[in-house]
Amino acid sequence: MVQSGNKADSVCVAALLNCSLNTTELEFVKTFQYVVHIPTFTMGLVFNSAALWILCFRLKNWTESVIYMTNLIFSDVFLLFSLPFKMHAYQVEGKWHLGSRFCQFVESLYFVNTYGTILLIMLISLDRYVAIKHPFLARTLRSPKKATIACTVLWVCVWSASIPNYLQRDDDDSCFLDFAEFWCPGTIPLSMLTVFLITASAVIFCCIQIIRTLQRVDEEREDTDMRLSIKIISSNLVTFLVCFTPYHVALLLYLLARNCLIAKDYLVSLRVFLQICQCLATTNCCLDAMYYHLIIKEFWKQKMKSTEETLSTNTG
Repeated sequence: MVQSGNKADSVCVAALLNCSLNTTELEFVKTFQYVVHIPTFTMGLVFNSAALWILCFRLKNWTESVIYMTNLIFSDVFLLFSLPFKMHAYQVEGKWHLGSRFCQFVESLYFVNTYGTILLIMLISLDRYVAIKHPFLARTLRSPKKATIACTVLWVCVWSASIPNYLQRDDDDSCFLDFAEFWCPGTIPLSMLTVFLITASAVIFCCIQIIRTLQRVDEEREDTDMRLSIKIISSNLVTFLVCFTPYHVALLLYLLARNCLIAKDYLVSLRVFLQICQCLATTNCCLDAMYYHLIIKEFWKQKMKSTEETLSTNTG
């Protein structure tokens, strides 16, 4: 029994060492990246730039929600910046000539801002939950200053998490392709999965509670503003789940395969599946535009309403 177990482990390890994409699979991944990343980069840059311009030069109202959304826009923009270099890394098939430090930087941009986005969506959901479900407590917990502090702490934490990438990766030849140090201990992917599980649970709980509360108010008042708020929360939840759930499912399955808990025959297929889900996760940079559009519309309506009330008071 021991010998057969050792033999099975040896077969699994051998399969792991040979777990590199063949030409056909690599070409498929590269083509899929072009199809997804190029429109994501182009539209994401336009949408995020437009949203940032409206927030900074038109609304000029630095509420808690605006602070969180501005940070989310910057997170999306930094992630978009890494996409051309990610495509380039796959195009040259590991023959990276732009320097190991720059490779580490763009890798960190990619992963840091992926999880920066995830955590910012959680903060937005928590902020709205407190504001709507606990309005009296919100007076103590919510303020632009506290929102700024929360975002600062978030960025310090996620950028600190990228430090191992600078310590472990020191070769010039590989970028976005070889993550042996990342997978071998399993600590980093497990941490990523844990962060997502906690974040997803918080986002789902907050969004469901907010939607239920707003629906009750809408039934009582037939308030169009409440319906708009429901659309904002719903789009935020759908975007989060659609973009990030498949990626983390693929991450978990590939981690199990790397540790020989899934048959070795699925190892390469799961690696391709992971690459595809990574690409789909980046579309969040465009889908966030739905959230930006709705929340800016909400802010604009509130600003117009307050302006009309001020004019009415002055006229009276």
